[in-house]
Amino acid sequence: MKKTKRIWACTTGLALLGATVFLGGCGPKRGQLAASAAASAAAEQGKGQDAVMHDDIKLNFDEAQSSCEDLLKDNASDYPLSKYIDTVVDENTKTVMLIWPLDNAATEEDGVRYANELIRAFNDACAEQDFSIAASSEESYGGLYQKYAVNIQVFREADILKPDKYLVSMTIPAGSNQAVVPFSQYDGVNEVILTDGTVKVPGGKYTGDRTGLYSGE
Repeated sequence: MKKTKRIWACTTGLALLGATVFLGGCGPKRGQLAASAAASAAAEQGKGQDAVMHDDIKLNFDEAQSSCEDLLKDNASDYPLSKYIDTVVDENTKTVMLIWPLDNAATEEDGVRYANELIRAFNDACAEQDFSIAASSEESYGGLYQKYAVNIQVFREADILKPDKYLVSMTIPAGSNQAVVPFSQYDGVNEVILTDGTVKVPGGKYTGDRTGLYSGE
């Protein structure tokens, strides 16, 4: 697993931090980031529609992150709360970790919207490299997540080392298309890596065994 770049730079000794409902409301629509990424992926797919697809295509996930960063720069006015994004992919567990620190004024609703955007945009950035990956839509995160689970973490920048206060922190199993929910409404346990190692953090609605889980106290 590669170490994230920006979080390492912003936090001394930090190796890594690490669809569609909000508190009963309707799912957020795809915004400018996801739509732009999907349009770019669709254009590339159109150019290469006669190409032969192979199972051994190796995705460049650093390039996918750079594509998302470029989209953010191009649509900065649509994402005023954004600080930066970071990504890491663990091929051993087939998990994509997506991290998005936001301004300290961000709300849980902001967290859910930004999470949905980044999940889709990263998929569509990968689809630019491999035309066999289905682009995202309002109903689907995209074809990448048929093979990879996604661990999505969105938080206020001030809470970078307080995973129990994250706006969104959850793992969506591969192929499940499970809806993004606020961390306070999450009934599972998510894995985050802080300065002193990996911690498993129970969501606000988790009622299972809490033995060995993270405690902010």
